[in-house]
Amino acid sequence: MDKSEKSQVDVLIGFFRNNKLTATLIVFGLFIVSFSEVMESGENTLRRIGLIKTFNIEQDTKRGEFSSQILENAWNRIFWVNVYTTRIKLGASKEELDEAWIKYINSSELWSSKIMTYYIGLEQYYPNSGKSDRLEREIQPGFIEVGNLLRELRYSKDSLSNSTTIRKANYIQYKIDSVQHMFYTLIDRKPFKN
Repeated sequence: MDKSEKSQVDVLIGFFRNNKLTATLIVFGLFIVSFSEVMESGENTLRRIGLIKTFNIEQDTKRGEFSSQILENAWNRIFWVNVYTTRIKLGASKEELDEAWIKYINSSELWSSKIMTYYIGLEQYYPNSGKSDRLEREIQPGFIEVGNLLRELRYSKDSLSNSTTIRKANYIQYKIDSVQHMFYTLIDRKPFKN
């Protein structure tokens, strides 16, 4: 039995002697695995002594999902304000105005239903950054002001002159651009100075 095992070993050694490419690939693979182990061990050591920050992929993924959601919902609201006011200025049909108005109302409803989640999420995912306070004290009041101006325009448009209607639409666009700018600074990674 020992002789048959030895002959299998001899066959295996012979195979590798005759197939240098295979042997080279195996040695290269062993080198890569060893190198990876050494690097991982070194990285773990650096983490333990605090020289590199621990990366928490789950936390970063949740923060990314939260940030995407708040951005998408804010942008949707800003977008429909701009669409509605642009259609007003262009003299769009009642149907086109109604479509933009309904989409604005839906985007406002979604935003408003999640505003507390946004305050808490900004505090959780961006602690000590001032972002939650900025949303509550500057951006949300800006959205409310624009909403009030937009409602006033919608329900008084028929009693206003065309030039007054356009002036009011331009002013609303100016105000929503200001909110949009504040929002861009909100999503910047730098903390706010109070």
